Amino acid sequence: MTQTLGGPDGAASQPAAAGVSANECIVEVVRTGTAFVALANRVLGGYQLSAAARQAVAVLDGAGEPLSPTEIARRLIISTASVTSLLDTLQRRGLVERQPDPNDRRGLLIAITPAARRLARQYVPQIVALQTAVMKDIDEHDRQQLIAVLRRIRRAIAATQA
Repeated sequence: MTQTLGGPDGAASQPAAAGVSANECIVEVVRTGTAFVALANRVLGGYQLSAAARQAVAVLDGAGEPLSPTEIARRLIISTASVTSLLDTLQRRGLVERQPDPNDRRGLLIAITPAARRLARQYVPQIVALQTAVMKDIDEHDRQQLIAVLRRIRRAIAATQA
């Protein structure tokens, strides 16, 4: 017999095992992400950049052209307010420059500096090597399944927020 969880009115609403496993899945996803970020921070700590700063510099390096703050926020999946603060820090450190957008008099573009490009060219391969090492015992089929499941979870989260 399957144990059920009671709804707000006390009625059985779903099997208890489904709720427990759903919780366990989300907890493991969060713990795994947190553990990887902590590992990357330890390995890349010598660069004196936060994870967000490393990601922003890598995005700008990979773009090959200046990007708007809105586009950087979109690619990093953070708010525009958060990206403004991040860009302020990166600019103070000489890693990005704000430039006028030639297509929009009110707009700005963010360009990576040569110093930041050199940094990115050093730590991005280290991140890739770290990702490869962490995933070495997971075969390609399982990786593809994991990617598909994680995308489904993200879509479910987005649908729940709507």
